[in-house]
Amino acid sequence: MKIALFMSGSFAQLMRHFSGFMPGVVLTAICPNWQSYQVCKKESGFYRVDYIFTDFNSLFDSGNYLDFVNRHNEINIYEVLSVDKTHYKKMSGNYQLRYISAVGERLEDLFLSDKPDYIFFPIIETIEAMLAYKLAIAFGIRPIVYCNSRFSSLSFFSESFQETLPCYTDLCESNDQDLAWSRLFLKEYRENPKPFNIMSVDFPGTDCMDFGKKGNVILKFIRNLWLRRGVERHNKLISHWISIQIYLQRIALPIRGFIFYINERWFIRPGGQPSGKFDFFPLHFSPESSINVPAPYYIDQLRVVDKILLERSDGNHPLIIKEHPAMFGFREKGFYKKLIRRPLVEFVRKELPSVDLIKRASTVYSVTGTACLEAFFLGVKWKQYGVNFLSDWFVRNAEKLKGGDADVEQFICDVRSVSKEFVLYSPGISVMRDKLLFSRKNISRICEHLKFHVAMDSKFRSLSEGK
Repeated sequence: MKIALFMSGSFAQLMRHFSGFMPGVVLTAICPNWQSYQVCKKESGFYRVDYIFTDFNSLFDSGNYLDFVNRHNEINIYEVLSVDKTHYKKMSGNYQLRYISAVGERLEDLFLSDKPDYIFFPIIETIEAMLAYKLAIAFGIRPIVYCNSRFSSLSFFSESFQETLPCYTDLCESNDQDLAWSRLFLKEYRENPKPFNIMSVDFPGTDCMDFGKKGNVILKFIRNLWLRRGVERHNKLISHWISIQIYLQRIALPIRGFIFYINERWFIRPGGQPSGKFDFFPLHFSPESSINVPAPYYIDQLRVVDKILLERSDGNHPLIIKEHPAMFGFREKGFYKKLIRRPLVEFVRKELPSVDLIKRASTVYSVTGTACLEAFFLGVKWKQYGVNFLSDWFVRNAEKLKGGDADVEQFICDVRSVSKEFVLYSPGISVMRDKLLFSRKNISRICEHLKFHVAMDSKFRSLSEGK
C-alpha cells in the first residue's frame, strides 16, 4: 500500500512524523513549496520526496500550455482555479491557464512515476491541491481529505473535497456507546448552547514529537526573495506584503476593530435583539477555503443574501445579518452599504450571541458554516446552500426521513461511527496548540484512522464491485 502525502502549507512539520507510526505502509511526499521540501527530504521514512517546482519555470515557458487542458477534459479547470482566494485571480486568464498547465504536467509525471494508491490532503485550499485532487481521481488514485466534525474534536476522512461522509458510512454501525455519547452531548448543548469546542480531546498535549523552531523573520524574507527570483518565480503564494501584514496583525487588529466600531455606530447602525418573526444569516469569513473550495459560486455573499430573499415563501419578515467576528474592519465599506440598501435586511450588534439569534430564528441560513449544524441540534429550521457532511447525511437518509423528522441523535452516531478523536490543523499558531497537535497520542490516532479509512474504503469498493 502506497500513500502520497500532499504537504500543504506548513503541514509537512507534522506529517513528516507519519512514517514512524505507519509501519508496512509506503509513504511518499509531494511538496508544493520549498519549506515543505526542505523538511521532508531530511526524513528517511519517505520512499520518495518530490518538489512540484523542480524544472517548473522551463515547463511554464515552453510548449503549448493548452495541451494539458485539452488532454484532461474530465477536469473542470475553471472549478480548480476558483479555489484560489486572491493570489492568482489578479493575473490574466492566459497566465492562470499557463500556470495550472505547468502544475498539471508536474503532477502527471509524479503520479506516473510514484503510482500511489491513495493521496492524502490535510486541507484543500490552493489550486495546486485542488488540481492534485482532481488529477488523482483521473489516474484512479483514491483521495483522502481530512474533515472535522465541527461540533467536537471528532475527525474523519472523506474521499470528497466537499467534506462529505465517507463512502463506507453505512458499513459502520453505531453502538450503545455512540448513542449514550450523543444523548449526553445533545442534553448538555441544549441546556447550555455555546460555541463548539473542537479542542476538547481526551488526551493531554504531552510526550510531543519535535515540531521545529520558528524561523528568523529576516532570513525568511531573504529566502523568499531568492525563491521569487528563482525556482518559485511563479508561486504567487509567496508574498512579502502578506508576510508583513501577518507580522503587523497584532497592531492592526485593534485599529481595524476601531474602524468597524465607527462604521457600525455611524453608518451601519445595527439594532438590538430583534422582536417578532425573523430569519438569520451570519456572514462568513471571506475569502475562506470553506466556501472557495466546496461552493465557490457563493464567495460573493451579496449573492447569497439575494438568493435567500428571492427564495423565501413564508412571509416578508426581516433577514437579520450579523458580521463574522474575524472580519471586523476588514470588509470594504461599500459591502455594508449594498446590504443595508436591500429591503428587509437588518444588521444586529456584534455583541449579540449568535446562538441566541439561532434559537429564536424562523429559519437559519448558511453556505457551509456551523450555523446550520447549531440550528439542527436546537430543532430550528435551517437551509444550507453549500455541500458538506451535514447536507450529505440528509441525502443518504432521504428514504428513511420521508414523512418524519430527522433524528439528531442518529446523525451524531453516524458521524462518530466513522470518526476518531484527534486534531489536525496548521502548525505554528501557538505553543499550546502545537503541543496538542504534535503529541504522540494525537499523531498515532491520525495514522491509525488513516489505516482504518483505507481498509474500509477497500472493503466498500470490493462490495460495490461484487454486486
